Amino acid sequence: MIKHITHIGESLNLNWRSSLEINTRIVIGRSALKKLPDLLSQIDAGDKILLVKPANVLVEETDRVIEALHDKSISVCLLEIQDGETCKSTDWLAKIWETLHDLEFSRQDTIVAIGGGAVTDIAGFAASTYLRGISLITIPTTLLAQVDAAIGGKTAINFQGGKNLIGNYYFAKIIIVDTDTLATLPSNQFISGLAEVIKYSFLEKTISSETDYLIGPKPLLSVLEDSIKNLSWDNDLLPGIIIACIKMKLAVVGKDPQELGLRRCLNLGHTLGHALESVTNFKLSHGEAVAIGMAFALHMAVARGQIGEADKHRALTLIEAVGLPTKMQEGISASMLVDILFRDKKREGEAIKMILPKNDLGLVEYKELIKREEIEQVLAQFCETHNLATN
Repeated sequence: MIKHITHIGESLNLNWRSSLEINTRIVIGRSALKKLPDLLSQIDAGDKILLVKPANVLVEETDRVIEALHDKSISVCLLEIQDGETCKSTDWLAKIWETLHDLEFSRQDTIVAIGGGAVTDIAGFAASTYLRGISLITIPTTLLAQVDAAIGGKTAINFQGGKNLIGNYYFAKIIIVDTDTLATLPSNQFISGLAEVIKYSFLEKTISSETDYLIGPKPLLSVLEDSIKNLSWDNDLLPGIIIACIKMKLAVVGKDPQELGLRRCLNLGHTLGHALESVTNFKLSHGEAVAIGMAFALHMAVARGQIGEADKHRALTLIEAVGLPTKMQEGISASMLVDILFRDKKREGEAIKMILPKNDLGLVEYKELIKREEIEQVLAQFCETHNLATN
């Protein structure tokens, strides 16, 4: 639940407390990264900081932050790791643990993760497990991480070809969302992040009806339909869109931190999306895979009579408007995907609680178990519709 919302200069501070009594401070705005040294002085961050980041991300900005931290007599070590899903491995996890051990980190000291969702995932998992938990601060630098991956306490690594199979829930003390960091983001990564933004527009009515989140004067779906072709990192609408997504995520996580019910709705498009990432060895980006996953969810919802063709067309038009795919790559078979789906952590026996639109765009069903037989049948139809192999 969001307790306080205040504006400070160009930044927005959200002090959020969940039902688990976990307090996370979120700072959003242009140049928010510069606030890190002052924010550290406001919490018990210990005497040592380990900065975990990819080598090519915010090099000059990180150097300035390290210098400012040194000025405050804080010991800082920089650990550069691989970018993207390849860093979410047991080898890189062990490297972070070894670094913490060699530097004699205590439970009072802090990991600061700077980068996309993969970096915040593995750094968060390392922080949660070393000495049974040290302090964590995340600074997401991609749109996808800023609206979703770095928000809400999920941490994980990949295992045996499966995405996020090993992980837990561990909440950062501070999350800094600096919209200026999107300036250097490649266009394909920005577009990938828009998949998660679009996802929220398909969930907004459900989230509003089941939490204290309030829909603004204009629903996010309508905002995106009017503006998405012109969205860029410096578009005046983007900060408000990011804030709306974060508020939705926190409203859901505050009510259901450990995904026992409502939080499942945030997996719209992700069940098939994660399978597509795995089967392509992560050559499909997360956003591209989720976009195809949402297209499949729309197809299944129509097949089950939960929405009409008009709503499906409206949703697909929005996804495709930014260049996101709604069809799978040729050569990926339905049977191959089903096998991966039923190794997913969300399966329950021979069924999965797959999130599907229901009644109206913005509303979803997240409680119903769908049996393997039905998923196989509809996925084969989805593949046939798009002229793909189904055997």
